[in-house]
Amino acid sequence: MNERVNIVFASDRNYIQHLGAALVSLLFNNRELAFTVYIISSGMTPKDRRRIDEIVKGYNCEVRHLTVSDDLFVQLATEHPMYPKGVYYRLLIPSLIDEKKVLYLDSDIIVNGPIRELYDTDLGDAYAGAIEDPGFDRHDKLRMDRSSRYFNSGMMLINLAKWKEIGLQKKVIDFIEHNPDAIWFPDQCGLNSIINGKWKKVPLKFNQLSSIFSNGFDEKFDCFSREELQEARTKPVIIHYTSGSKPWHFKNRHPYKSYYWKYLKMTPYRHAIYSDLMPMHLLKSMIPKNLKSAIKKVLKKQAG
Repeated sequence: MNERVNIVFASDRNYIQHLGAALVSLLFNNRELAFTVYIISSGMTPKDRRRIDEIVKGYNCEVRHLTVSDDLFVQLATEHPMYPKGVYYRLLIPSLIDEKKVLYLDSDIIVNGPIRELYDTDLGDAYAGAIEDPGFDRHDKLRMDRSSRYFNSGMMLINLAKWKEIGLQKKVIDFIEHNPDAIWFPDQCGLNSIINGKWKKVPLKFNQLSSIFSNGFDEKFDCFSREELQEARTKPVIIHYTSGSKPWHFKNRHPYKSYYWKYLKMTPYRHAIYSDLMPMHLLKSMIPKNLKSAIKKVLKKQAG
């Protein structure tokens, strides 16, 4: 593979630290590759950019910052208030990046090995290479064929030429906007609805989901073979911290939690502590729920 490998991250400012850990893990474990890394964000500070520059120093990596406006997703964010606007940034990839193929990675991942095999995957006419998200049964809600599989959008080898060919970006955003009741995970549900099963399965080791460590997973789901599960659990290439509990939370018990901290120590964020042990978080946790609600009401009245 002689060409540059195109990687895309999308992050708001709250995830810059985690993006840093993901980025250095990618570069450290793939030193033989030349990268172009696109970072889509709603605006990093000069300090953020200096820290990213420090991370890539010494590696064959060109970073391109793509700044977007949060105003683009005001309506979608209103419909789905539980999700930050940053989850929609990946939907802008076709209009922001002029490449035939890119590897999109969420910021809550750690790359634990070489990605050459993944990036070299022949997608053919498939819109993406991904792994199945188990337990999906809402085909009718998302207007998908019953035989179509539902993929996890946290790691996607994207056939960008194909996305542009059908105007996928607009179709996905339109679906999310006009079908709010059908959406559980905004970008992921929208992408699956439009792609409707026309994606290629890659080995689970390239997107190790946290759920595969849950009790009874093997008996409950049959979308992965025993061998594939074993490989993903013991030799993951991409570790994806998919649950609500993340490795930067004190009580998190993910078996690969230490990997996040290992690579974070190789970044300018090396002195970070657990986010839920920070003074402001602890102070908020001490305020009773009824008092929080009362404060919100007062602030709402003042804003109105």
